[in-house]
Amino acid sequence: MTRKVWKQFTPFYFYTLLALGLGVAAMISETRSLTSILFLCLAGVLTWGLIEYCLHRLVFHFDAQSEKGRNRVYAMHLSHHANPKSMDDLFASLRLSLSIALCYCSLAWAVMRSWQAMVYLFIGLTAGYFSYEFLHYQAHHRTPRLRVLRYLKKYHLLHHHQTSALRFGVTSPLFDYLFGTFQSTQQNRIVR
Repeated sequence: MTRKVWKQFTPFYFYTLLALGLGVAAMISETRSLTSILFLCLAGVLTWGLIEYCLHRLVFHFDAQSEKGRNRVYAMHLSHHANPKSMDDLFASLRLSLSIALCYCSLAWAVMRSWQAMVYLFIGLTAGYFSYEFLHYQAHHRTPRLRVLRYLKKYHLLHHHQTSALRFGVTSPLFDYLFGTFQSTQQNRIVR
């Protein structure tokens, strides 16, 4: 692999080590039930789904009015729509993901008032983020064997090629369903 390809995986190395280290520190520093830990991790995964949806719908498909704004949105995401097979625009950079992670952790700590609870939420968020990157890669560069992965691939590729104003979820259509942007993979009408 080239250096450029390895660099794309920097967030995976960084967050894996960070989540493991923080998880061990949280487990050592307090006694929390396994049920509570699993609930917090699941809440982190679900909040990732909401963040993924909101970023994709509200930021990456923002209808900018200025040329500078349109260029920024294009560079941030729409270039991926223009060339979906390109590996250059497939994975989120560490810079982008770190700013999201810091905001999330700050909010989680403010709400929970426990750094250990924030850590478990963060571990769930990281798992959701890794799932997103894996599923997004699968959608553009692999032929999945599992039925659910084939469905998610079709769902995402319909977003790319037919309904860019719908189907913003990559890891799940849950938030599309909740916010009215869901469309079955059986429906292929074009929405502008």
